[in-house]
This record gives sequence, C-alpha cells and structure tokens, in this order.
Amino acid sequence: MLSEEETRQRAAFYYCAGFQLKMLMRNDFLRPEEYLTILERSSLKLAEDEIIRTTIEEGVLSGSEDGGVYALITLFEGFLYALCEVLEIDADSIAAIIPAEFLATLSDEMNAGRSSD
Repeated sequence: MLSEEETRQRAAFYYCAGFQLKMLMRNDFLRPEEYLTILERSSLKLAEDEIIRTTIEEGVLSGSEDGGVYALITLFEGFLYALCEVLEIDADSIAAIIPAEFLATLSDEMNAGRSSD
C-alpha cells in the first residue's frame, strides 16, 4: 500500500501527465502521427509508457482525429481524482504543489513546431 506521500506524488504525476497531453493536443501545428515523436521530449518520459504508446499508435491507425490522446487525458484525470478521493483533497490542492516553472517546462516540451515537413 502506498504511503500518503507516495499517493500525493502519484497524483501529482497524473496531473502533470494529463497537463502535458492537453498541451500536446492544443498544438495546432501537430498531426496525431507526430504525437509520439513530440512525446519523446517529455521529461515525464510519456513516450516510454506502454499504455500511452499503444493508445496513440492505435488511434493513429484507426484514423482518430485526436490520435487517442483525449482518451488518455480522461484516463489520467480519472486516476488523479481517484487518488484525490483517497487523500480526501481536491485536484486543485494537487495542482497547487506543482511549481509553475515545472508546468511551463512541460508545456514548452509540447510546443515545438512540426517535427517534419
């Protein structure tokens, strides 16, 4: 069983992962086919996560407009809210412990222009 601190850290990771995936989707210069390449820049190492990689690969193959990223965002938000329930806090409390500079870094990692063309 996770300690309270480990649970809080895991919740912070899920918050950051969801945040970074949202930043990826908001980059209008990227196509879903480029998402995994851009995610390789993630300091969270999101491109190495098997669930993320498989979901995006399948989303791209099926022609999904968002490359499956919206489903991943929903998944990570669900994990975040579940851990917040365990901790008896809200997601804003988790967001408050994450330095703004770190969130800016996560955003910058996803805001590169097209990786090809």
